[in-house]
Amino acid sequence: MKNMLKMAILPLVLVCLVGAVGEQPRLTFKGLGPAQIGMSEAELKQLGFSDPYRPADWQTDEDYAACHFLTKEAGYPGVRFMINEDMLVRIGIGPNDAGVKWQTLSGATIGMTETEVASIYGNWMKIDYHPYLGDAGSYLILASSDGRYQMIFETATPDGSGEQSSSVRLKSPDAKKRVTDFRAGLAEAVSYIEGCS
Repeated sequence: MKNMLKMAILPLVLVCLVGAVGEQPRLTFKGLGPAQIGMSEAELKQLGFSDPYRPADWQTDEDYAACHFLTKEAGYPGVRFMINEDMLVRIGIGPNDAGVKWQTLSGATIGMTETEVASIYGNWMKIDYHPYLGDAGSYLILASSDGRYQMIFETATPDGSGEQSSSVRLKSPDAKKRVTDFRAGLAEAVSYIEGCS
């Protein structure tokens, strides 16, 4: 009887293990899978991350050390890992050609409307104008309780409609605007608008 019970449970255990292995890690304030905010660049490189753009003629060694990005297209398509002074400070997720649907721990992802993201995060989420798109986009901002970490979802209207020069703080989510990318990590680094600045 015990052997029959073991034989019946074994397939269930295997299915659970296979399902867990096939799932993508989810982005949190502090990391994505084994890549955790605060890790050194050397630790990330040991995990197979690299910088496809180094060396760049336009960037001095000092500028490069101050801020650059690592990637790992084989396992993390569409994800960029920001290094600042030899430390992982931000993880950014954008569209990818591999069809990988990256999500936050709570399930928010690219393509969701602002209304859908708001239904996940509620009053914890702040809505602000998009610095380049004005009313045609938004920043949906989450902050950790201690203020040390931040997550920002960038949104845009599919057709780019909206006033481009607005700087008025928005009050409610827009069902027409969809998430185009999102990022998380140390608050200062996440707030950078153009990559490293």
